[in-house]
Amino acid sequence: MFKKIPQGYGLNECPPLREAIALGFTHLPVLLLNTVPIPLLIGGGIGLPASEITILIAACLFVAGIASILQSIGAGPVGARLPVFLGNSFVFVAPGIAIAAQHGLDTFTGACLVGSAVCLIVWGGLYKQIAKLVKPYISGTIVAILGISLCGVAIGYCAGGTGSADYGSLSNYLLAGGSILLTLFLQRFTKGLLQKCAALVSMVVMTAVYGFMGKLDFSEMIQSAWLRVPQPLHFGIRFELGTIVTVSFLCLVALLELLGDQTTAANLAENRLPTGKEQHGGILAQGISSVFGSLFNLCPTISISANLGLCGLTGVTSRFVIAITGVLVMLCGICPKICAVFTLVPNAVLGGVALMTFGVIILSGINILKNCEMGNRETTIVGISLAVGIGFSAVADSLAAFPFWVTSMLSGLPGTAITAILLSVLIPAEKKAKDTVSE
Repeated sequence: MFKKIPQGYGLNECPPLREAIALGFTHLPVLLLNTVPIPLLIGGGIGLPASEITILIAACLFVAGIASILQSIGAGPVGARLPVFLGNSFVFVAPGIAIAAQHGLDTFTGACLVGSAVCLIVWGGLYKQIAKLVKPYISGTIVAILGISLCGVAIGYCAGGTGSADYGSLSNYLLAGGSILLTLFLQRFTKGLLQKCAALVSMVVMTAVYGFMGKLDFSEMIQSAWLRVPQPLHFGIRFELGTIVTVSFLCLVALLELLGDQTTAANLAENRLPTGKEQHGGILAQGISSVFGSLFNLCPTISISANLGLCGLTGVTSRFVIAITGVLVMLCGICPKICAVFTLVPNAVLGGVALMTFGVIILSGINILKNCEMGNRETTIVGISLAVGIGFSAVADSLAAFPFWVTSMLSGLPGTAITAILLSVLIPAEKKAKDTVSE
């Protein structure tokens, strides 16, 4: 049993090894909960068998671990050297399912690889200009539509997962509802780490309930090896221009989250803003790890803000602790048997947790908008942008006569983001009225 961990380890302070490992394990469940669902959702959404989903999860954890070590420790000009963890992003769930279902996972891999490279080049040289272009109200709109566009995916999982034999059954909705209620209970009536990991605990409990119903299949976990390093391009690679355009734009948008998380991390660690060197190093690390991750059939990496809450809770902002967590995550990635455990989670349970997660994302976007100065111009831009993204998603067949890349760029998050940025450039800003003094 670990003793109480002393608080107050700063950004560049490394706790004693035992304490550092204990803190690394503290971050582990939160980061797993924010990383593992992405390959689960994409793999399940396109009907991959459990064995193939296990491969995706293993690669996801392997890359996330390496990327987080690179981001926190750094190598030359690469790495922010802040307590920022890198993993996969929900931004790519809905587009990933759509692209992989229509064109194959190899095409999605190719789009992610090229998109990551484009993002690395563009953001690496123009990050200041792009950051200025994307105003806070645009960021809030993008965050809100991200959550909205994913709600349909979550509901599909609550029903049991598209194509399942018991799709839409009462038992699936009871499992989903149970995971939601248990998570809310733990968040309301518990404290500390249990409260922070409420969603993870509810997934474990409801999966156990599913097991008592005699529906768990342990064959994949039993058959999986204890040790295997993920292999790149397991599903192959193929390039299509339309999908590349879509994913490239999403990569550019996703990096905005990194800038926000870097600001939060620097403020927590040393009560300051991140330096230009830290921002640029963080962008390089995320870009390089995204290229690397794409070779393993994964979405581009993005910063995960959940661990920053734990940094604030524990008072420990040491970047070395995040590096240790990265090592732990990487070790999970080379153990297929551990990865196979995650495939035991029923689709309905995953859907319940995902629905809550996406709801929180929507509210986060609304809160950002609420704290922005919103005149008639900004309100119009936000309203039209959301209407475009939601409208074309709801009536997808209205774009049936157009190529896939047009459809994907007008629906959901891409449509909202593109519309918001274009309107903000085209519609002149309102001039503030100057006070006049009558003589």
